[in-house]
Amino acid sequence: LSESVEVQFSDEIIALAAELEHDPVKIYNWVYNNIEFIPSYGSIQGSAYTLQTEHGNAFDTSSLLIALYRVSGIPARYVYGTVRLPIEEAQNWVGGVDNPESVQNLLSGGGIPSTLIKMNGTIQYIDIEHVWVEAYGQFETENGFMPSAEWLAMDASYKQYDYVKPINILEKVQF
Repeated sequence: LSESVEVQFSDEIIALAAELEHDPVKIYNWVYNNIEFIPSYGSIQGSAYTLQTEHGNAFDTSSLLIALYRVSGIPARYVYGTVRLPIEEAQNWVGGVDNPESVQNLLSGGGIPSTLIKMNGTIQYIDIEHVWVEAYGQFETENGFMPSAEWLAMDASYKQYDYVKPINILEKVQF
């Protein structure tokens, strides 16, 4: 529940947690919906600066989520590990790139360790080193509350987007 170098309890973080009624679901949804993912590696901004800029990598997004939970009295911690993503989801997550190699180039350019995984001669997955959050509590599920308090994993940095194909303005507009 304490502060750290990356998890700062700034006045803005304290105010946002209060505005969100210290509700764990509202806090998660706010971070998920308002912090843009930047494909880079390592703690760069910390929680306070991530809130100010409204963007950050997985480490920074996790720092903000942890700070909001901790000031709300909810125990929260970092989890670090390797995550295997379907390549189509990874292409979407990093900006809607067209091919698997572009995903790896973009991630490795930001310092994120990654490995493309082939199956039957085709790239199917990408393994990445990643950080997410676990929060401790008795959380509500679709069927009511969990029977006891436990650590629940969540990742506010991993998102999927709906992209709109650009139109060719020269074909659509007569000059």
